[in-house]
Order: sequence, then C-alpha cells, then structure tokens
Amino acid sequence: MIPGNTSEEPTLPRRHIPRTFIDIEHSAEDLIEANNHDVPSLPARPRIQRVLLTLRDTLQTAFNSFGICRLYPRRPSFEPNKSIPSSLLARSCPIIQGTGSEENVLPPPYPFPNMTVYRIMSWMNSGSHQKSEAEVQRLVKDVLQPDDFDIKHLEGFSVRRSLRELDRDEGGEKIIFPDDWIETDVTIDIPTKSKEEAPKTYTIPGFHYRPLVEVIRAAFADVQASAFHLVPFKRIWKDPLDDHQERIFDELYTSDAWLEAQDNIQKLPKEPNCSLERVIAGLMFFSDATHLANFGTAKAWPLYLYFGNLTKYVRSSPHSGACHLVGFLPSLPDSVKDTLSKLSRISKTGMASLHTHCRRELFHACWSILLDEEFVHVYRHGIVLKCPDGVLRRVFPRIFTYSADYPEKALIAAIKDMGSCACPRCLTPKSKFSELGILKDMRSRMNNLRVYATTKVIQAREFIYKYGNTVDGSKVEHTLGEGSWVPTMNQFVNKLGSLGLDPFRMLVVDFMHECELGTWKALFTHLIRLLYALPGGNQLVATLDSRFRQVPTFGSGTIRKFANNTSEMKKLAARDFEDILQVFYDIHSFHSAG
Repeated sequence: MIPGNTSEEPTLPRRHIPRTFIDIEHSAEDLIEANNHDVPSLPARPRIQRVLLTLRDTLQTAFNSFGICRLYPRRPSFEPNKSIPSSLLARSCPIIQGTGSEENVLPPPYPFPNMTVYRIMSWMNSGSHQKSEAEVQRLVKDVLQPDDFDIKHLEGFSVRRSLRELDRDEGGEKIIFPDDWIETDVTIDIPTKSKEEAPKTYTIPGFHYRPLVEVIRAAFADVQASAFHLVPFKRIWKDPLDDHQERIFDELYTSDAWLEAQDNIQKLPKEPNCSLERVIAGLMFFSDATHLANFGTAKAWPLYLYFGNLTKYVRSSPHSGACHLVGFLPSLPDSVKDTLSKLSRISKTGMASLHTHCRRELFHACWSILLDEEFVHVYRHGIVLKCPDGVLRRVFPRIFTYSADYPEKALIAAIKDMGSCACPRCLTPKSKFSELGILKDMRSRMNNLRVYATTKVIQAREFIYKYGNTVDGSKVEHTLGEGSWVPTMNQFVNKLGSLGLDPFRMLVVDFMHECELGTWKALFTHLIRLLYALPGGNQLVATLDSRFRQVPTFGSGTIRKFANNTSEMKKLAARDFEDILQVFYDIHSFHSAG
C-alpha cells in the first residue's frame, strides 16, 4: 500500500523510472510556490520517440503463361476478374456456331416454361447490348407486374409521340431529370476599372450538371462496378530467357500515383466508429467543346467522367457504358458584349482582354459549383458505399487525370494561352521549346514544375477589383507575367489544393488532339505539299489517293474504307487520321516518289 492511500482498492507496484528521466515528487503547496517564484527550471525530460510500424500483407501471384504476375502491396479483399465468366473472355467463332443442325432446335418456348418468359428473354438477347440483367429484372418488376399495368393502354402506343409530349411539358413545370440532374445559374463579377464603382454582376443561365457525389454513388451501384479494381497492384513481367523482371505500366490502378494515393488514405485519421476498408475511386475527367451542326452556331461543351478502377479495354469500348456524363459547361453568351461596351474608359483591345477574363471566370465558377461542399467533404473523409461483393467500404474519390485540348488545359491551369511560359505543367519558357526531346530539356522541366502562385493571383485580383486596374494592365502583368498566370482563382487549388490535388499534374497528354489532330495532321499536310512541289505532283497525289482506296478494311471498325481522296482531308475526324497513320508506311508513295 502507498502511504496516505486510504482506499481499499489494490494498488499497482510502482514502475521503475529509467535513469534518463528524473522523478521529483512535489506536494501541491510546493507546486503553487514554485509557480509564484522564479526558480531555476528543471532539466528538460527527453521525449520518447514513438515509432509506428506498419506491416504489409503483400501478395504476389504466380506468373502466368505470358510471364506476367501481380504484386499487391496488401492482400486484396475483392478480385473483379473472379466474377467474369470464362465464356466472356473469348470471342465465339461464328462459323462454329452456325454448324449446328436446325432440326435439333426445339420450338418455343424451349428452354423457358412459357411464352411470356420466352419473349422477355428474346427481347433481352436481341437489339442493343446494353440491356443488363438488372434492367430486365426491373422491367418485369416495376412495369409488367404492378396491378396498374394494363395491356389495353398500349393500343396505338408510339414512342416518338410520347417523347414529344414529354418535351412539350404543357403543365409549365420543370421536368424532373433522372440521376439528380440540376439546372442552375452561374454568376461572375465583371471589373469596372473604377475604385468607386463596384464590380458588375453578370449571370449566365442554363448550367446543367450532376453532383459528383451522386455520380460516384450511381457508378458503385451499377452492374459494371463488379469489374472495378479496388486495390492497386504492380504488374511484373519476367523474361523467360534470363528471368529478368520488368515493371509493366498499363492501367491507372497499376501506376505509382494510385499506389501512393492508396498509402496516403491509409494514413489519414480514423473516422469515428469506423473500421471499414479504405479504397479509392479514381476519377478521370474529359471535356471538349464541339459544334453540333455544320451550319449555324449550335455548340455544346460536355464534361465526361471515367472511373480508373475499370480496365482501359472496357473504358475504350463504345458500347460499354463506362462514360458518365457529368454536365454541360456553358459558354459566354454574345450579350455579354453589351455589358462590356457600357463600361467607361474601355478600348477595343481592353474589351477583348476583359472578354477573355470573363470566359476564364465562368469556367472556374462552374467548377466551383461542381466541387461543392459535399464533394470536398467526401474527398477528405470518404463515403461509405456498398461494393459489388456486398461489403461496405469507405471510398475516397481522387482526381487523377483531366484530358482536354491545349486551350482548355490553359483554362484549367489558369494560365495564358500560348503565353511566355505556355506549358501547363512546367515553367519552361518559349525560347527553350526547340530543346524538346533532349535529356537536358527533360531535366529542366522536372526541376521547374508549376506550383500555383496563390499569393500573386490574390494580389492581382485586388489590383483589378479593388483599385480599378485593367486586366492586362502593367501592375497585373508585373505580378503575374513571370509564370504566365492569369488573375483567375483556380478552383481546383482553392477547393482541393490543401487535400493534395496538383491541378498541373492531372493534365495528361491528350493523344487525340496533340498527336492525331496535332502533330500527325500537320506532318501529313506538309508531306502532301511536298508531293505537289515535285515534278508531276498532281499524278503523284492521285497515285497516293488510289493506293489508299485499295487498302482493305480491318477488324470491326479498326481500319475503315478510304472511300474519298485522302489527300483532300475532307471532313476527317481524329479516328480517320489515326487510320491514315497506321497504314501510311505500307503505302510507299513517298518512297517511290523519292
């Protein structure tokens, strides 16, 4: 018993204090007196360093017949490939399928119990391939089986007429869109170039979008989620000759970025009363403004979302349904020039700069709406969702890529289009663009990666909105000119920068715009001009077109027929330039011309 302890509870034996620590006992009076008088401070007690040891339950699969294996940093709790039947992993041969005798086929409703089930299953297995088992089950349960369903109501039924009635909406009420579509207005502030006059508020109507959290919920509830990879891994190839092993980079969920993000979410503080497994929903955005018709000014700016949890072979399939439409980004209406023209002391050049500034403000205002409080909260704390195996997991959305053409990349990065530092990922000046491709250039780009200049942008916005400076004025240019920044607050940094998102790193190479419609299109155009410049150029170009027309088709839409003159490049899409590039070496027109 410790002296002075009158309780009847047993006391633990006193622990032995290590020699490196000093144990000094004080009474309450001594402590009060010591606090009221200046006494020499006690020597600081050294703190015990706490080491957190993380044990990884790694798993390496066996090498398959191609010499490839998987290396999991931790044992996966869900393997999507197990849910795929082997019959879907190989294409059936139509010749073998057609060898059966028709005499052995039993009449309907075989193999089903009645004609009703036979007709439903025949409808499911014909026409579009996007009719899943869940959708057919919902058709039967929610449409055919309810008591208020009457076959007589379908007499004279027309899908086209019913859709027209839905479009008319004669009741005057707004249509309730499925999948939580929302229509809202976007508001931006237009600077007035005056200290006394406040910025003018301008409203752009008609921003249609889906909340990102609802898109994530819908994706994990979809049948296609059964193919989601929830645990990242490394894919290793072993050389059969010398057993040399190399890393394979083929999917987003096998990249170092995903593996790093997976480690980071495991280190986050635990949520209250939550011990669920933490996984990532890899978000891949894509947007591209496009014209909707050959005549007129109709245009759209769709924003799409892919999930990197799916293999690229599924995402790239046109009939997979892996692409989620998130919204339609609005463009500045022509009427904005009426507002700009009413501003005092504005020149023609100043109006163009102000119009460009408003366009940037509108783009990031839309993303400010998309990156709402709910999404930021889910980005930080995750969201509990039921995964395809029926297990609840805490899912953390992470933005990995944003694919767009260069003008949109400049908008996303909030930099000047073709400014002095035109690259959206680094600060390489235009004067060094000629060094592209050499090791010196790569080292320079890696050492000069962009870091958002938040302080400079805030200061430049004060010059514009508070002190009445012009958007392209000397003070703004002096503040932002070094990195080709613009006085628009980047909402990716503003909303998610503190959570680890690098908006410049997510801007990946857009192969379609930068190669097929960019470098290759320019090179092919230049080669056509060279042919015309040679003696007998018209005949050489005609021979080139003739050889392209002789190229047979390959696969199901892989290489299409070159019906028109290829040299004229009339109404060619990116896939057409891709086909031209794939067969160009075998044409040999330029070799024979030389």
